[in-house]
Amino acid sequence: MYKIQDIRQVHLEITQRCQAACPMCDRNQNGGALNPHINLDELSIDDCKQIFSPAFIQQLESMYMCGNLGDAIVAEHTLEVFEYFRTHNSKMHLSMNTNAGAREPEWWKSLASIIGERGHVIFSVDGLADTNHIYRQNVQWSKVEQSMDAFIKSGGRARWDFLIFEHNQHQVEQAEELAKRKGFENFIAKKTGRFITTNFEAKQSHQAVDRKGNDTAELKKPDE
Repeated sequence: MYKIQDIRQVHLEITQRCQAACPMCDRNQNGGALNPHINLDELSIDDCKQIFSPAFIQQLESMYMCGNLGDAIVAEHTLEVFEYFRTHNSKMHLSMNTNAGAREPEWWKSLASIIGERGHVIFSVDGLADTNHIYRQNVQWSKVEQSMDAFIKSGGRARWDFLIFEHNQHQVEQAEELAKRKGFENFIAKKTGRFITTNFEAKQSHQAVDRKGNDTAELKKPDE
């Protein structure tokens, strides 16, 4: 058991909402209907001020938003919360994972300014213009590129995480080259661990559906 004064890192789940419909995400059923156990709850800036006092923030080394059930870019007060943490701790590391498929360039420019040199954003983008949407359902490539460019060109530090499937395995090197051209500091290609059945047995494919329950893509493990 550790004490509150020993905490140095916080993972903040600011929202359960997301504009995407990734078929292996727990927030929905294979990309279709919403998980019935999720209420689409969200923390406001006032909530965060009540939960995290300035004195507590000052003892932290890092705070990150990596949505297990939602994406911080759709939360109403994400910028305000990051700014609140930064105001009370100029040295801590701030970071966020995102599908990048929302918000206008000005929002991304503001995020880059608030996070500054002590932090970064991880862009979870699994393909290029013709493939990213196969897993990241409802995410538009044009919006992703706009978000990447606005953040990095405004001085934001960024990493690209690329999940490898059969449908995008031929694009890993091409995506890494694009990442370099855009100014990403790192590019990480990895396989998902979510090809499992409800009995926790390995499976080779996963059928995705849309919001209406219609079949879309059959996701398959990479064969390389």
